[in-house]
Amino acid sequence: MRLTRRGKGAVGVVALGVVASVLFGARELGVIVLPVLVAVVGAAVQVRRAGRPAVTRQVPEPGFIDETKQVTLSFDVSSPVAATVEDHADDGLRLHGGRFEATLGATDLTYHVTYTARGRHELGPLSVRIVDVLGLAEAEQTYGALDSVLVFPRVYALTGSTRHELNLLPEGGFEHNREEFDRLREYDRGDSLRDVHWKSSAKRAADDLVVKEFVSEEDVGDVTIACESAMGWDDHVAEATASIALYLLDSGIRVGLSAPNGELETDAGADQREAILSLLATVGPGQVPDEHRSRANVVVTGSESTGVRVEMPEREVPFSSFVEDAPVGEEAAVHEEVRA
Repeated sequence: MRLTRRGKGAVGVVALGVVASVLFGARELGVIVLPVLVAVVGAAVQVRRAGRPAVTRQVPEPGFIDETKQVTLSFDVSSPVAATVEDHADDGLRLHGGRFEATLGATDLTYHVTYTARGRHELGPLSVRIVDVLGLAEAEQTYGALDSVLVFPRVYALTGSTRHELNLLPEGGFEHNREEFDRLREYDRGDSLRDVHWKSSAKRAADDLVVKEFVSEEDVGDVTIACESAMGWDDHVAEATASIALYLLDSGIRVGLSAPNGELETDAGADQREAILSLLATVGPGQVPDEHRSRANVVVTGSESTGVRVEMPEREVPFSSFVEDAPVGEEAAVHEEVRA
């Protein structure tokens, strides 16, 4: 606890008043000095009693680059107290309104954060400067605890004609398995939106969707993806891998993934989708074991000399050919970004 500039001025007034009373016997000065002294002492007591408030930071869910989400700060104090609150974050996050002049205990404090880079990023540290109601005394509290936020790689829509080659992957030829319609059923978590029967869903209550089910849909097959990258190319490879993996998942394919930072067995549904995005959110440069690479149906690589390449059993193409119709070997710009 320390005095503010205003508090130091108040103490100076008290000191001058006491000196004047002693030297000149001006008892009337006590009318001024005593209230100021009481105010300073009261300010010190108020700040000291506030102690160190307990803080809870509600961290937002994982998301994609350029998404903006809300952060909530909750304070547990014995009684409301004025304070200046400021939260911080690392370079992968951009805060909007992370500084407050507020009364702790009156309400929660909320601000927004924009995800600016792939990876696991930290919110914090948090600083709280408590002041009394007159602004005479203050106490600075710093909370070093950090909270993690996971940012997924960008995901692009596969609009180029090369995407159809994914349909012919070994054990992944889903087109012929989806030709024979079976029945309509209620939407389950993880179902692809491409299977929603919008005409029937429009006749039902809001958010009550109906999807088409096809004969042998449970036998659509598996596809395993491996990804590797040179230093500085991990972001690009993560984006390409995530785009291909989600395209296959949305088509009903079970997808497995092998990356330098881990491996996922083949599976489908919303949980596998999040698991793949989470693994790719933190993948760095490096290679996968040879046995993982050799059994993969798709291998995504990236380096300065080759750019981002996608290797399939029949041929190897640039990733740009999946997102728009570019000549093979030409790295075309990627324009359409899709939020999952």
